[in-house]
Amino acid sequence: MKKVIVGDQSLKKFAQKLNWDFWLIKERRFPDTELQPLLLKEEKIKIAILILEKKEEETINDYLIKFYLLSRKLKELANKVIGVVPYLPYARQDKVFRVGEPLSSLYIAELLENNLDFLITFNMHEHRKMIDDIFSIPSYNLSLFKYLALHFKDLKPENTIIIGPDKESKKFVNDFKTNFEAESYILHKTRNIKTGRVTFHEKKLPVVNKDIIIVDDIVSTGSTVKLVVGLLTKMQVRSISLAFVHPVLGNQTIKELKKLNLRKIVTTNTINNNYYQVNYLDSLFEFIKENKNLFT
Repeated sequence: MKKVIVGDQSLKKFAQKLNWDFWLIKERRFPDTELQPLLLKEEKIKIAILILEKKEEETINDYLIKFYLLSRKLKELANKVIGVVPYLPYARQDKVFRVGEPLSSLYIAELLENNLDFLITFNMHEHRKMIDDIFSIPSYNLSLFKYLALHFKDLKPENTIIIGPDKESKKFVNDFKTNFEAESYILHKTRNIKTGRVTFHEKKLPVVNKDIIIVDDIVSTGSTVKLVVGLLTKMQVRSISLAFVHPVLGNQTIKELKKLNLRKIVTTNTINNNYYQVNYLDSLFEFIKENKNLFT
């Protein structure tokens, strides 16, 4: 029986690289905004890997509904259904801060796992809860930071400092240092739960005339990055670059970051954009090859 990659046209070469079949997805939207995804093939198969990359123009909620409908359809056709969610929605809502709030990360995990044998994502926002805390099926959170680090070979490690913007970024920084070993600092950040206002508490760091790489998992509007850049600029650094995984608003995120005149911006295509340097499919390919038993 066949093994099939299911997704949009950009995944065809990935399927060929694995020597798997490829099923293309088309989609239709009704006037009331309901979605109707369509598999262009339908037959009994051994394994289906459903890979959906969120498009810049679609909402997170449309993305989730499309993923759910397709995974449910594939459950009828495949002996095993594997879900690949490059950017896991709602993962940041992993704690109830105010009375009446839903624990959204858990509820979305319950929805996704209904039709999957296991799930793969990339740099899920694991702060208060780990991926195994919210999924009851086997789940894998792959890191892309070591791939981001490969794009900074033009900097001298002895003159570079890696900055994590908060305590949760310590793991990201350590992953990054796998392929770019340099001195690092983790900033002390607090956020007002009601207003969302972010405050950094550092007054001085040994960064004068140093090349800085800010490392983080998620950037949306760039407001937090802007605060960090402002803080470091006052400390007379030589240059500032940014390495991050998820550009939440796609091209708009990168365009906002470009206004900061950073030396370099390195990101991925976990959310569709035109500026990425790191393709998450390369990491996925390595994972499949190293874990063949999961894909039999």
